[in-house]
Amino acid sequence: MSDESGYMQVLAEARSGGQAGMGRLAVLVWERLFPFVLRMTRSRDATEDVLQETLLTMLRRLHSLRDDRRFWPWVYRIAWSKVQDRLRDRQRRCLQASALRCRTSAEDLLSDTNDPVEAQIRAETLQRISVALARLSRRQQDILQLRCYDDVPYTEIAARTCTSPERVRTRFHRAKESLRAQLACCP
Repeated sequence: MSDESGYMQVLAEARSGGQAGMGRLAVLVWERLFPFVLRMTRSRDATEDVLQETLLTMLRRLHSLRDDRRFWPWVYRIAWSKVQDRLRDRQRRCLQASALRCRTSAEDLLSDTNDPVEAQIRAETLQRISVALARLSRRQQDILQLRCYDDVPYTEIAARTCTSPERVRTRFHRAKESLRAQLACCP
C-alpha cells in the first residue's frame, strides 16, 4: 500500500465518522505538520498548541473538504492560519503591554515637574510623538517598539521575523526616518 493510498484510506475512515480513523488521521497530520509549524513558531510548546488547534479545526471541518486529494494543502492552510492568529495575538499583547508602559512613563514624566508650563510642553510633545507613531506602518511601529522600547537586539529581532540582522537595521533606520518626517511635517 502506497503512502498516498494509505492516507486516503485513513481519511475515508475519518470522514465516515469512525473514532479509530479520526485518531489515525490526527497522528498522521501531527507527524507531518510538526516540523512545518516548529520552523515558524520556534517553540515546542507553541507548536503543540498550534497543532492541537489545527487538529480540532480539521476534525470539525472535515465534512467541508470537497476533494480528498487536496487534503494536505487544506490542512497546511489551517495550520498556517493558526500560526498567524497566534502571532497576531502575541503582537497585540505586546503592544498593549508597551502602551501601558508608555502611559506609565508619560505619567511619570508629567509628574516629575511642578511647573505647569513644563508639564504642558511634555504632554504636547508626547501627544505629537503618539500621533506620528500612529501614522507609521504596522511594520515600522513594531520595529521601533522592539528596538527602542523593549531594547531587543537586532539579532533577536531578526530571529523573530525570520530575516537577517542587516535587513532589521535597514528597516529600523527607515522607520526612524519616517518617524522623523512625520514629526517634522506635523508641528
